[in-house]
This record gives sequence, C-alpha cells and structure tokens, in this order.
Amino acid sequence: MTRTNVAVRVQHHPSRRDLLPTLLQSLAPLPVVVSPHVSDPPSPWAGYQLALRSGLDDPSKPTHVLVLQDDVEVCRNLPRAVERIATAKNDGPVGLFLSRLPPRAANDALFAAKRKECYVRARTGEKFFPAVAVLWPVLIAESFLAWAQSGVRLPGYPNLIASDDAVIGEWIRRTQAVAWHTVPSLIEHPDRAASTIGRRAQWGKDKGRIAHIFIGTGDPLEYDW
Repeated sequence: MTRTNVAVRVQHHPSRRDLLPTLLQSLAPLPVVVSPHVSDPPSPWAGYQLALRSGLDDPSKPTHVLVLQDDVEVCRNLPRAVERIATAKNDGPVGLFLSRLPPRAANDALFAAKRKECYVRARTGEKFFPAVAVLWPVLIAESFLAWAQSGVRLPGYPNLIASDDAVIGEWIRRTQAVAWHTVPSLIEHPDRAASTIGRRAQWGKDKGRIAHIFIGTGDPLEYDW
C-alpha cells in the first residue's frame, strides 16, 4: 500500500485570526501551514489558489493537499480519517463538507447515507463545488490550477471577487472531472463568523452554509473509507 503524505493549508484572512488556535489544535498531528491572503477586495479564489499552490510546493513532497477555510470545525479523529480517504480516492478531489447546496449533490448524499455508502460523486452539471474543505491528490490539483491559469473565462470575472466554489465547479463541468463528497461530512461550517466578502454570520439559520449530513460526535474511523 502506497503511504500517503497529506499537507494541510488553512485558507486564512488576517481579520479572523482569533479562529486559528482551536482549529490548529484539532488538526494535530497533521503538518498544518496557515496561508493568509489580503487581497483587496477580498477574493476567495485568490486566497484558494495561494493556499493550494503552497501545499503543492511543500518540501515534504505531499501526495495530497487538504485546503480548509479558517472558520471550520473538524470531527474527532479527522487526521487518521483523512489518511484513509487519501488512500482510497486518488482520481479526484474529495469534499469533506457538503451543505444543502448544490441541491442535487445533497440529495444524492441522502440516498448514499441510506445505502451506507461513504462517498457520492459530484454532479458535473452543478454550478459550484463547496470549497470549505477539499482533499486534493497532487496531480489532480496541478491539473486544476493549470486549467484555471490557461486563459479560460472563470466565473466571477471580470469581477475581482471570484468564488473558489464556482471555479472548482466550472472546472468539473467543463472538463468532466471526477470529484467526490464524503458521506457524512467530516467538517462543519458553523457560520459564526462573517465571510470575507461581507456576508453576515447566520449561526446555522442558512442551511446552505452548514453541513447537510454532519458526522457530529460520531467517529469517522468506524466508516469503511
């Protein structure tokens, strides 16, 4: 069995530095690097590119890069679960978070959960793929970034506030790329902090911004990843 080496990057905006201590502690012993971005106006896509590229350039030569937003909460035993997921899925990125949006993927996840399946494939026709927490095989990540920088028209442009969710979704749609969501989600987005583009925190009231099927206090190591 090929040994995995996961580099973790936290997509971070300096205005939310108070969120970091608890998150970093919950990710130990994974090697974590905080990737700050100060784009003006704040651009989620600019920050995402920076974080993903930083992980790919890690001197440890990772097999996978996990990019997390700085306002997430992780389930227990996440580091060991991530290693198992990385071993199982090398054909595309794996989203560890899925809300009720995109709706078809959320519906697929409900059926997968009933069948005791741990993954559901992302629909290629969706307009976005949640970027809250995504595990990337390095070769797939390199291909994705090369595509995004090849001159294709990205969603959100010429508006500088481009969405990382929308860019990943556009890549999946145009290239018919394989991508997955875990069932259940192992990451929660509690939505207690205002977004970097000015959206107020909804504290769970907006179901499109919190996990649709979150593992909660469950143990991900009990799943057959």
